[in-house]
Amino acid sequence: MKIIAIDKVDKKKVEMEGAHGAWKQLPLGSSDGAPVYSFRVFTVEQGGNTPFHSHPYEHMNFIIEGQGVIVDETGDERSV
Repeated sequence: MKIIAIDKVDKKKVEMEGAHGAWKQLPLGSSDGAPVYSFRVFTVEQGGNTPFHSHPYEHMNFIIEGQGVIVDETGDERSV
C-alpha cells in the first residue's frame, strides 16, 4: 500500500497538443507496481483545458473542486 500526500507528488505541465494551463500528477502508476492501473490528478487553471481525446481503457473523471465542462465520445458537453 502506498500512502502519499498529493502535495508531495511532482506536478508536470501537460505537454499534449491543444493543452493549455493543465498540470498532471501521478501518485500511483506502473513504477509503483501497478502495471494495469494508474491514478492521475489533473489541475486545470481557470480558462485552461486539455484537448478532446480518448483512451482504449476505462477512464474516470473525479472533480475535486471548481467547475468545468467534460465532452464525451459523442461530442456532448456536460457541465461539472
